[in-house]
Amino acid sequence: MVRLTRSAAALALACLIPAAPALAGPNRPEDAPPGRVATLDDILSMETFGTAALSPHGRWAVWERRRPYDTAPRFDRSHRNGWALSELWIAPVAGGAAEPLLPPDPEAGLLLGSWSPDGRRLLVFRLSGDRLEAGVVDASERSVVWTGLTPDLVNGVSIEWLDGDRLALTTRPDHSLPWLLRFDGTGQAEMNRRWERTAEGREPSRTRVETRGGRVTVDARPPELELVILDLRTGGRRVLAEGQIRDFAVSPDSRRIAVLTSAESVANDPGRAVQSAIQTRSRLSLVEVADGAAVPARAALDVAPHLLRWSPDGEAVLVWAREDGQVWEDARLWSIGADGRRSAFETGDLQPFEAGRGVDELRFVQADRVEDGAVIRARAPDGDRFDWWRVGTGGAPRRLTGELASPPARLSAAHGGEVFAFADGRLWAFGGARGLRALTPEGALRDGETFTQMTPSRLRANEAPRRAWVAARSAGGTEILREGARTAVRSTQVCDGALRGHATAETAVLTLCLEDGVETLALAGPARERVLDRVNGNFESLRIPQPRPIPHLDRLGRETTSYLYLPPGRRPDEVRGLIVMVYPGVVDDGRWLDATVLGILTPKAQVLAGRDYAVLWAALTSEDESARSEMIDDFVRGADLAIDAALAAAPGLPEDRMAVLGHSFGGYTALAIATRPTRFRSVVSWAGPSDPASKWGELGPHARLWPEYAMTLSKGSGAVELGQAGLGGPPWNDVEGYAAASPYMMADRITAPLLLITADRDYVPMSQAERMLTAMHRQGKWARLVTYWGETHSNASPANVRDVYREIFDWLDRTLSEEALTPREGDAPMPEPTPRSPPS
Repeated sequence: MVRLTRSAAALALACLIPAAPALAGPNRPEDAPPGRVATLDDILSMETFGTAALSPHGRWAVWERRRPYDTAPRFDRSHRNGWALSELWIAPVAGGAAEPLLPPDPEAGLLLGSWSPDGRRLLVFRLSGDRLEAGVVDASERSVVWTGLTPDLVNGVSIEWLDGDRLALTTRPDHSLPWLLRFDGTGQAEMNRRWERTAEGREPSRTRVETRGGRVTVDARPPELELVILDLRTGGRRVLAEGQIRDFAVSPDSRRIAVLTSAESVANDPGRAVQSAIQTRSRLSLVEVADGAAVPARAALDVAPHLLRWSPDGEAVLVWAREDGQVWEDARLWSIGADGRRSAFETGDLQPFEAGRGVDELRFVQADRVEDGAVIRARAPDGDRFDWWRVGTGGAPRRLTGELASPPARLSAAHGGEVFAFADGRLWAFGGARGLRALTPEGALRDGETFTQMTPSRLRANEAPRRAWVAARSAGGTEILREGARTAVRSTQVCDGALRGHATAETAVLTLCLEDGVETLALAGPARERVLDRVNGNFESLRIPQPRPIPHLDRLGRETTSYLYLPPGRRPDEVRGLIVMVYPGVVDDGRWLDATVLGILTPKAQVLAGRDYAVLWAALTSEDESARSEMIDDFVRGADLAIDAALAAAPGLPEDRMAVLGHSFGGYTALAIATRPTRFRSVVSWAGPSDPASKWGELGPHARLWPEYAMTLSKGSGAVELGQAGLGGPPWNDVEGYAAASPYMMADRITAPLLLITADRDYVPMSQAERMLTAMHRQGKWARLVTYWGETHSNASPANVRDVYREIFDWLDRTLSEEALTPREGDAPMPEPTPRSPPS
């Protein structure tokens, strides 16, 4: 097989897909002259692919194809706006044309669920307005049965097949939208209803939150959910369980379902911060599918999220849990039998989390069953290396992956009493009597599994599929390895751009590539490799600013790479200024460009460079590689090293017209850099925290509006203590440390003009930017605050996306122009650029 080039993809696609009709609208780029630079309007009008899947036996390929982003019916669902634009397409793997799985509905989005185990049926969802409905499609007949049920897309599993004819679904009896769709899209409507109650004056409109003894209580409860068994042969349905269902897992023999429900609230540990929204205990029951008989775990166990793994025989469930009265440091790995009895695995003093971390929805205990024992990913208490260990009900834990240079971070499959995982460029088996075994020769293989937005957290961390084959990724493409090293099928689709994802079956690989805006869906099957679908072909005729690698040493003396974007057709000395983008530990190499990422990722360098600015994505070391007291100075040193390398590689770049720009923690970084002697003439901070102390105790917009769903007094404070700021404790324990990490508390040191961008539904509170604006005003300095209403951490509305870039360009034009470099009478002086930061 040969690598699929764009020309080959276009030729193959022409034989498979009918021509799409021209799109109407003021911003359509179809008639664009060849060679012009891609604009923001071009990006907002892009189509895109969503989830793609192969049926279990490799007969069918199905995928979501989403209409142009700026044609969505609404834009108040953040990065899930595209769900309302989705159509479903299908193609036979053995060969044949692609066609719609169901007739497209301009009033609804059709979303891909999961295949039945026999590959005959496919679960789908229909999103229309404020209603989500589950349906089941017969793949051969292209017929659908809409169930009338509203699934609940919880953090755990909400839908699972029992067999080819039966489904288990966690449903919302009141047909309200799941939390994932409701907490952004319906917030303003709910707020309006509460204002109306106040205006009418007949009933109170308020929420109430109380804390006592570390326990949080609220005066409302979310509606109870139902676990429904749907029989597709008879059309029958019955409620198997009801309550505050958090997660469930079907046993391998489909006889039982392990159901996790929320119970009473639990007091926090005042001595330990956690970054968690979990406020109640989780109780486990094992429910018989046949008659609904429920057997609760006999001991009072509080079960942690992310681990609910059945044994292969369906007789016991593996959990990480603590007993009532214990703290999470006392938790253990338990096996809960079908009779509710428990037995503990001897994990000794192994630690499944990083030092200082605890159980929350962001930290995963990773474990699995093997033969008569279990394996768990953990570290010794005096070290920071995580290995996989074999544990049993007696005897000390045994390290399994000690011989590996870089032990695997996750398991890829489980079969025959062993688990399979990728490490050191090879596929390994371990956990059984034969010990650690290399199944492939030395190479550069890595795990080829990918996940979708709908994949629950537990399935990302655990639940390695029980099968004898795995998907492997290498520089040559994706391949299926069966029984170790034998290749069953191989895809040679290699992305020069970004690999957006792929789906695998035992005999086929479906690959989704994004290259300079053009998305290609390619299929490798038993016979041949071919293109199934392709969108945004017009981008082949557009010019997109391309990144130039800038290799240099980071502040720790290690080799790293920053990326420089120049406007197409412009020399370095012809640009209007140099924008330095910062986010510690992250750098954008420009491979990812589509409409949906505008609303979930940092500002795009390609858009900024399209307006005659040069853009440098500076490779800074991660914040966790700095001592807390030196973190801001390390940001400055890292930025200086990247800038010096770019100036040397591209002579003529304007050293006297530079701006620093960051989003989220990058926005904090930009503000922090501005508190030091700086070479920057301008600063842009979008959604950036400015003061850890004030952010520490502030509630998010969702917690204020719906405390019954999201109320915790630990999430925001835990993020400051344990997250990227990493301050380690509450403000009153370290007043000086909080002040030293606060650009707001050092606002007197800032001399460069500030552009502050915020939104009312962002989890970074608006007050963080408002405080900085007031601080600059108090000192007579130059700052601008731009607030977007109804937006979250990034803008999703096309009008707001266009406007925020207009604001950024207007600000840069004003602050980097020659006129701005000459202060007017009465203005605070502009800073003189310094050649580099002072030595440490």
